[in-house]
Amino acid sequence: MSDDELANDAFIQTIKHLNFPLVVKPLNERRGQGVLCNVQTLDELRSALSQAFTTYTLVIVEEFHAQLNSYRVLVFNQLILGVILRHPAHIIGDGHHNIEELVSITNKERKRINEFLGPIVLDQEAYICLKEQNLHVDYVPKSGEHVALGYTSNATRGGTYETLGKKICKENNQLMIRVANTLSLKLVGIDVQCTDITNTPIEYPSGVIIEANDVPSIRIHEVPMYGPPNLVTRKIMRYFIYRHPFAYLCSLYFNKQTAFYVRSFIVAIILAIVYLLLSKGTI
Repeated sequence: MSDDELANDAFIQTIKHLNFPLVVKPLNERRGQGVLCNVQTLDELRSALSQAFTTYTLVIVEEFHAQLNSYRVLVFNQLILGVILRHPAHIIGDGHHNIEELVSITNKERKRINEFLGPIVLDQEAYICLKEQNLHVDYVPKSGEHVALGYTSNATRGGTYETLGKKICKENNQLMIRVANTLSLKLVGIDVQCTDITNTPIEYPSGVIIEANDVPSIRIHEVPMYGPPNLVTRKIMRYFIYRHPFAYLCSLYFNKQTAFYVRSFIVAIILAIVYLLLSKGTI
């Protein structure tokens, strides 16, 4: 959708097949940046689009599926390497601090756990989420009380995530590989929302494929917030090393950290060959 469609209200015709609530997201942005979920009315949509077009040229409008769980599936070379279950930003009450204070405390803990985790931000989406729960930032949650602060599950926007290894049912496994093949992508991260990717085949409306990322994050699999690490890099690199062994050896030869060992190994091989030839009287 473009700014011109908003200016003459043509966007109303464009989105007539969609059911509210909706999601507004930039076409060429990553890591959940600029995404606004749970847009409830046409007026809210018009306002969200107007704000989005101040920064972005093109945006996507799609249906919002709040009741479904969010997953990221990593596919490489027609194999499922890893599955991540993602949760939107939230805080857990302690009975003493209000929501705003708990956000600050949680962000310090997130930074301690992993410097690459984005902070929870009390932005427009957070206030929409709080309003839906009839809460305000001054509210003091009870000990153990879960308070949602957003709908976007990206770790860069305050979300959390856990590894599920390669747990995915047969039907969904085949579907993910079919998506990768259709897009002609050897490596792809597929964002899925469904009830349970491990047991229930994805079928609308209980499951939807949100998008495919051609430069997916590997770190979330190897350095998860929860769950055992899934060392997917090793599997990816092994494939390329076996496929291009000479290119790999060449890179090791010119790498400062490995050059000495590789060159010493080559010299040792040459000396061994020379020794064998001398011992046989060939030279």
